[in-house]
Order: sequence, then structure tokens, then C-alpha cells
Amino acid sequence: MALKYRLLFFLICFSLGCFAQSINLDKEIIVDNQKRHFLIHLPTGFEVMARLPVVLALHGSGGDSKIASRHYNMNGLADANGFIVVYPNAINGLWNLNWSKYHNRGLANDYTFISTLLDELSSHYKADSNRIFCTGISRGGVFSLLLAWQLCGRIRAIAPVCASIPNGIKNEWTFAHALPVLLINGTEDPLINYRGGAGKVSVPYSGGQPINMMATEELVQKILALNNCQSKPIVKNLADNDPKDGCVATDYKYNCRGVAMEFIKITGGGHSWPGGYQYEPRSVIGNLCKDFSASEKIFEFFKGIKYQ
Repeated sequence: MALKYRLLFFLICFSLGCFAQSINLDKEIIVDNQKRHFLIHLPTGFEVMARLPVVLALHGSGGDSKIASRHYNMNGLADANGFIVVYPNAINGLWNLNWSKYHNRGLANDYTFISTLLDELSSHYKADSNRIFCTGISRGGVFSLLLAWQLCGRIRAIAPVCASIPNGIKNEWTFAHALPVLLINGTEDPLINYRGGAGKVSVPYSGGQPINMMATEELVQKILALNNCQSKPIVKNLADNDPKDGCVATDYKYNCRGVAMEFIKITGGGHSWPGGYQYEPRSVIGNLCKDFSASEKIFEFFKGIKYQ
């Protein structure tokens, strides 16, 4: 190939992003005089894209951003769909949920951290402030539910996994406006009890006091009420792709006057990220559902949220 044609080929390829690669950055910002860390995954072709939707992927108790990145395995999905994924770090592995005197003792204000982080993403990483989504498992999922309350004006939709809210705040917990929610919970979760009450996960992080959590199906009804939703769900049994995992999943989809609400009930499911890995023995967290990928469902859900 003649030199001028090779140069032309290179220029065309460069303009079309043939050589583009995704970018992973380990960053920090100062919030309340503390260094706060986060990982950010910028999708392939980020340099030539306009404003992009963002998924905040919150780790569970004792985790961190690197663990969340491996566990949720969202980066490939972000590349395929043109999303930014951000993995924020809690201090000492614990999000400050601040629902009682036990949860703000010596911990940072994580609502301020997330709000400051969103400013940073909008200013420096092309984040679309109208399309900020949030997900996470366990304490990260609980924090997603609380962010939808405390930062409702900035969060477009949430997808908590293995999560609920304490009964002690259920009357004040609300949304400032209708909010799309995808909830994924297992019926045999030993840590966040599907039927409500105290789960084992609560005790070490609550001053020794078990936290009385809201039952999952009551939480679903609460979310439907907040979204002024009276529709009946479209119910679909998901394929039992792994008959040996001890789980089957049922998908309930609601259309609340254009606001999506979806609940995936995993019968037999434990405290785990469906399609992820068995990070603790079954005796500790219960069954891992392998019939579907939570990450794929979450991206599908977020992609379907109408742009406003």
C-alpha cells in the first residue's frame, strides 16, 4: 500500500475511533477535609462522545471499589452501551447510612461525598446530570435506596440488590418525585431478611443492635405507592438456566404511568449478585442464582429509562 493511502487509512480509522480504548482511572477528591477515592471506567470512544449516562456501583459492607468492579463485571456492558461506571469507596468499607445513632459515629457524611462526586463527574468526565443511576448489593443496595430519598433530585433511577430499608424510617422514607426502581432480592437471604426483621448482617455494624428491616414485598408496595402506581404487574418466570443452583427467578414488571418499576424475586436465592461469583460459602450467604446476570438486567433497565 502506497504511503499516502496508508496515511489516509490511518486518518479515517482515527476519526472513526478504530484505535479507541476504554479508560480506567483511580481518582480522589477532597470532601470534608478527607481524601475520598473512586474508580471510574470511561467507555470505548469516550473522547468523541457527548454527555454520557453514569452508573454509580456501590460496594457492600467491608468491600471497596476494586472488589465492586470485579464482582459486578459491568465495564464491558458500559462499553457496549456508552455508559460511564463509577465505583466509589466508602471509608473503612462502610457506607454511612446515618439512620440511627449507631450509623454516624465517627463516619464521614457519604451523602455529601456522593453529591460532590456527581459534581466532579459532570465537570470533568462528561457525565449527563439527567441520567445518573445507582446500584449496589447489601449495604450498597441499602445506600442506593437512601440516596433515592436524600438525593432524589440528582438520582434518575436505582437498582438495589439484596437490600431493604429499616422499619424505623419507613414512614419518612420517600421520593421527591416518581422514581424508576429495579429491586432484586432472594427469599432465603440470611443477611437481609426477605420476610423482614433482623438479618445477621446488621449486628456487627449497628453497635450490637440488630436492625429491624422492612419485608421485601412490603417495600415493593411502598415503592409502588410512592410512584402512585396502581397497575398490575406483567409476570414472567425467568428461564431456569442452572437447575443445580437451588434458585428460580420471577420477574414482575409494572408500568406506573410511564415510570418503570420492576421486582425480580429469586425463590431460594441468598445474599449474592445473580450471575456473579460465590464470594462466601453457602452456609454464610445462601445460594448464588446463576439463571441470569444481575448486571445485564440492570443495564437493560437503566437503558429503558426515558430521557428527561
